[in-house]
Amino acid sequence: MKKCFFYLFILYSTIAFCQDKIYYLEGTLGKSTIFMTIQVYKSDKETNLTAVYFYKNSLKDIKLEAKLKDNNYTFYFKPGDVITEKFYLKKSGNNFEGFWYDAKEKQLAVHLEPVNFENYKSNIKIRFDDERLNLVKYKFLEFKKQKTTLYNNKEIVWYSEKHCDSDFFRLGADFSEKNKTVINPILEQIHIQNTLNQLNCSSSFEYSNGQGIESTATINFLNTNLLGFEIFASYYCGGAHPDFGGSGYLIDLNNGKQYEIDDILAFDKSVTGDKENNFDAFSKYRTDYFAPKLLAVINSQEHFEKPKNVDDEPCDYTNEEYWNFPSWSYTEKGIEFTPTFYRAARACEDSFLVPFEKLKKYKNPKFPYSL
Repeated sequence: MKKCFFYLFILYSTIAFCQDKIYYLEGTLGKSTIFMTIQVYKSDKETNLTAVYFYKNSLKDIKLEAKLKDNNYTFYFKPGDVITEKFYLKKSGNNFEGFWYDAKEKQLAVHLEPVNFENYKSNIKIRFDDERLNLVKYKFLEFKKQKTTLYNNKEIVWYSEKHCDSDFFRLGADFSEKNKTVINPILEQIHIQNTLNQLNCSSSFEYSNGQGIESTATINFLNTNLLGFEIFASYYCGGAHPDFGGSGYLIDLNNGKQYEIDDILAFDKSVTGDKENNFDAFSKYRTDYFAPKLLAVINSQEHFEKPKNVDDEPCDYTNEEYWNFPSWSYTEKGIEFTPTFYRAARACEDSFLVPFEKLKKYKNPKFPYSL
């Protein structure tokens, strides 16, 4: 099935580009092993290309500008409008052959052929559909123990990854073997996904140093049954503006279940966390019940006032719309909620802690633990 993308131009003209072909390639650039993705989009009027490649010893994406004429593929890396490297490749059957040049016109031979994904099979529970070369990167990740810390007198072990700035934790020696067996694979998967995101964080403006996403993991809750933590990340991976955001996690130490906020709180019997298969009902519940009632609870302690001019003062915490899909974090003192604003008003995204006492009457009956 072809994927189609629609681009609007002046005077409302529209061109539909369909993904005609995608190539996942592995091979050599000189003596170095590299991997490359080439995507070809065709319309009735023109052909567009995108290309990304990475070295096996680095794993960091390099985004290339691309051109296709006849069967000749030309790729450039052009930060600051200065070409620092380029490929001239010709497709022959399923393979690509040609040369790579640096800024001083040093030449190295390039040979690429389709990736044999049988060599990169994995049972890890991460979706690889959109970034299939993540399967390759995953095989080359190397995690190393960095330090141990304590939280509620329990040992937490922190790991880093060799190729980029990506730190995360596992449960340490003070936890039961059952807890470690159930939870550490989940924490490892989160660490792997965060690492792949970091390695894929690149732009056409500069080479990635593996630090485009600055993330911090903070443990906020721990008892005999539950582990709560938050990952906050600020990132710039190209595009117009940097961005930031946080994600809260609450995991059952006994069975590994990851609770969402709708598993914990129910402001109406119509509550559903099934946004994948039943988004209409999910969205209706969030709009009709979750947002107004959560705002009422928070406002009872914060006493928000509507700004006189929202153009000058965009931080309108009385607007229910910003509370439909807040980020949240389960802490020792209660649940911390952060409203979601539009990009230009991201600075308004302050967090507000709601004590458990104010939330007890809204506990979802299916949540097996007391607040």
